[in-house]
Amino acid sequence: MPPWEQRLVSITARWAGFSITNAKGKCVLRYRVKGEAPQQVTLPPPLLYCESDEADLISWCRAIYKHWDGGKIALKAALTKAAPQSTKQGEQHSLKWSEVVDAYRVIRTKNKCSESTWAKNWLPFLNETVKVLSAKKAETGYELLKAVMRKWKDAPTMQISGARILQLFMEYAVARHGVSRSLLITDIDKDELLPKKPKRKKKAVLEDSELLTLIELADKQDKGWGNVLRVLTQYGLRPVEFQYLTVEKHPNTGKLTFYCSYEKVGGEEETEPRYVQPMFLRDSNDQPVQWDLERAWLDGTLQLPKVSEIDGGRINGFLHPSHKGAAKNDVEAYWLKLRTDYGAKNPKEWCRPYSLRDSYSVRSHREGVPEPSICQSMGHGIEVHRRSYRTITNAIVARDYAQTNVEVQRSW
Repeated sequence: MPPWEQRLVSITARWAGFSITNAKGKCVLRYRVKGEAPQQVTLPPPLLYCESDEADLISWCRAIYKHWDGGKIALKAALTKAAPQSTKQGEQHSLKWSEVVDAYRVIRTKNKCSESTWAKNWLPFLNETVKVLSAKKAETGYELLKAVMRKWKDAPTMQISGARILQLFMEYAVARHGVSRSLLITDIDKDELLPKKPKRKKKAVLEDSELLTLIELADKQDKGWGNVLRVLTQYGLRPVEFQYLTVEKHPNTGKLTFYCSYEKVGGEEETEPRYVQPMFLRDSNDQPVQWDLERAWLDGTLQLPKVSEIDGGRINGFLHPSHKGAAKNDVEAYWLKLRTDYGAKNPKEWCRPYSLRDSYSVRSHREGVPEPSICQSMGHGIEVHRRSYRTITNAIVARDYAQTNVEVQRSW
């Protein structure tokens, strides 16, 4: 008897009446005690009585014996209870990975991320993971990561993000669902399989004049969308936060103030409900431009688009041409021009709806608002603000140093 088989059959040494046998290549767990009805179960395919399946066979037999619990239930019932705890399940006792994903969703959305974040950022990777595991295309974490990331081979940022999600999910599956540790993804696996992290894109910060032009064009096309851009520009909101706004009297100033009830958990930019403060723009005469949006909102006179929900997707749809390079109205044409102009800078800058938020950040710094107050209004911490948001532009640097100008010496 080879060593692996000795290890396998020896696990029943302390289990009175139990034995493990080879039945035409299948593993059978038997129970024989004088005066009791004999019982036996055959471990389901694809499990085989072989060295490569030794670890799984031992796990199965131990789980069955534990559920049998001294004879409180039949061996066949114990087999059914043991099935969900094994990584190599067989056709009749298949571990439903989709159920593990559902269980993990409950954990993540309870205190780590929102349902929308789960659906957008987590679920695509986990659905692909379920597909790979269900098709038995991976038996190790290395093979799993390689197979799943193949779908995003041309998207390095997505691969890096997905690998983190997959690593956390498999740690959960091993800890809570008895999945084999061989499916854990290690940092070594990630170092070998993932591309180098792309350099962070420089986000565009729009000039006040550009924002005012964009809003003016939007007004001509649809006053409701013009007001959406006003709100996003004046308060530096994330697009998703538009649906979480109400107007209340500020507890300290008594002034009508927008209150955002949006909560963002998980990731580097956690957010709690907060009052958001307006930051004006400057017109061509350097005069402040600020709209009384709070009063209009409270009175119900602020015209908004006739859509079911105002979110990032809707805002993108209003600004972006439906086909690349083919603008069908003045707003899309101007937005395309902004994207092209900022993309042509050196280094190139990334112009997107979120740029309205970065522009709010820069204006707040430009007008001398203390950094902690800016962060509080924007809904993130100082470290995130400094790492992830623009706080200054070349034009502001030039303006500040222009104030130090002195007469230049013509000779020296």
